[in-house]
Amino acid sequence: MIDNLKQFIKKLNDSGVPIPLVRLNGSATFTGTLTLISFATALLGQLGKLSGFFGGIDLTQANYLFLISLGAYLGRRLTNNAATKTVEMDETK
Repeated sequence: MIDNLKQFIKKLNDSGVPIPLVRLNGSATFTGTLTLISFATALLGQLGKLSGFFGGIDLTQANYLFLISLGAYLGRRLTNNAATKTVEMDETK
């Protein structure tokens, strides 16, 4: 039983589990996908609350999720090329 489970996990690790991700600039991005999903959730919640469809619900957690996701996306986006840049130091000082 354990050997079958190990083989199954190895097979998943070798082939990967397909997850639909948003593609930005030709590459898939998990943080972009999370930001899109949380934005859609927060937007639909706000529109539903404004229209009175959802009643008096509290959307604080949906807004927090969106802000955290947006922060993670922008953090990765703004520092994406930082690892490839080098800084030359003058050792004569």
